[in-house]
Amino acid sequence: MDIPDWIRWIFFVFAAAQLLFVYRAAHLARRAEPGRRTGPWLEVADHAVGVVLSVGLALGALPVLVVVAPVLLVVLSWQGIRSVLARRAATAPAPGTGAAPGGGA
Repeated sequence: MDIPDWIRWIFFVFAAAQLLFVYRAAHLARRAEPGRRTGPWLEVADHAVGVVLSVGLALGALPVLVVVAPVLLVVLSWQGIRSVLARRAATAPAPGTGAAPGGGA
């Protein structure tokens, strides 16, 4: 597949920007407290896989897309599931703090 040069350069610039996000996310993940590290490391994985994908496409290696896309799908799915579960946990009332049975005012 022939990718125009200007698109290849866009992929390289995008990969360079994502490297900055990888560095920032890794720094935050290392500082995360125990028990709260999965989310930040998923963020690192998301950006790192994006760098590999961008560089692979910039070099015209389409097999990289076939290998990296499923990995990116798993990481993004895992992030989405964790986000939905966290949102559910945040909106659910804590045990013992719910409204009294029968309404009551």
